[in-house]
Amino acid sequence: MFGLFLAAFFTLQSTSLASGKRGSSGCGQPIPDGFTPGGPSNNFTIQSQSQAGGGTRQYIRHLPQNFSPQNDQPAPLILAFHGQMQPAWSMERITGLSTPEFNKDAIVVYPQGLDVREPGVQWLGDPAAPPSSEIDDRVFANELIDSLTSSLCIDESRIYAVGLSNGGGLTGLLACSPTLNRRIAAVAAIAAAYYKDSSLTEPWFEAACNPELSGRKLPMMELHGLNDTVIAYDGHNNPSADTIPLPEWMDSWVERNGCSGTEPQTDNLDGGNITKISWPCDGAQDLVLHYQINNFGHGWPSTAAQGEPFETLRLGPTTWNATTVILNWLSKWTLDSHSTR
Repeated sequence: MFGLFLAAFFTLQSTSLASGKRGSSGCGQPIPDGFTPGGPSNNFTIQSQSQAGGGTRQYIRHLPQNFSPQNDQPAPLILAFHGQMQPAWSMERITGLSTPEFNKDAIVVYPQGLDVREPGVQWLGDPAAPPSSEIDDRVFANELIDSLTSSLCIDESRIYAVGLSNGGGLTGLLACSPTLNRRIAAVAAIAAAYYKDSSLTEPWFEAACNPELSGRKLPMMELHGLNDTVIAYDGHNNPSADTIPLPEWMDSWVERNGCSGTEPQTDNLDGGNITKISWPCDGAQDLVLHYQINNFGHGWPSTAAQGEPFETLRLGPTTWNATTVILNWLSKWTLDSHSTR
């Protein structure tokens, strides 16, 4: 029933992600041979200064079904960051962000983290990650936006960041960065790992999170399972390092957006299994948005089976798809206004 409710709800509310008009410098450039809108995704490598001394970084790029073959109609861009020890191709598979069932309009890029330290592939912001003086994934994200906007016709008012777990934490760092948050229209994360400063060798998510919005608004969304045993909802991950409790993180973004004192609106969905908590601000509904998911663990909510270890971690599939919820929420926001509707 909840899946049907979401479908009806978002069919009524959604607008096309392809409705942006601020075209990038890449508009009109020839698309590389063999790269067809709606076709298979491709692997790319770019030179990057995100590593000390420079080097190469990799990512997967998908052009959606409705992307102009002439590369002359501005399309939204989504950067989708995988979790720790997860390859980029796996993020594409479990999210379905590249499938026309969910997305026909937005370019999706899946950046690849680096495997340079135990326990494996990861992003900045995790206790096990190298210091930013060695690897700064925020630089990589900025380089990707530069590269993509110079070669593809991208609506620069509709660039979004999406992340899972450690990748969700990285989207938080992008939001905290005055350089990056001026390029990103909205941020959405699932099972995000926002570590306490006391858990890190460098402060990231608390004292160092100074987005300098100066009256601008940065829409923030997070979905989290109440039975998450990897990144606990209350932040107590014993024996692992503590993260910021999710209510505290959401409240901090209500404050950063200049919405302090705003009373949240609460809706129970799926027979009470899901609690939607939203904070409106200056007439913009759902500017800060949080979903508490009962009986769900650590992972991406979807109706499709994802295989191991994802099924065990998330405690099985759901009756709804987080990808639908996220894409329809993202479609509300542009850099030019609080909300498109």
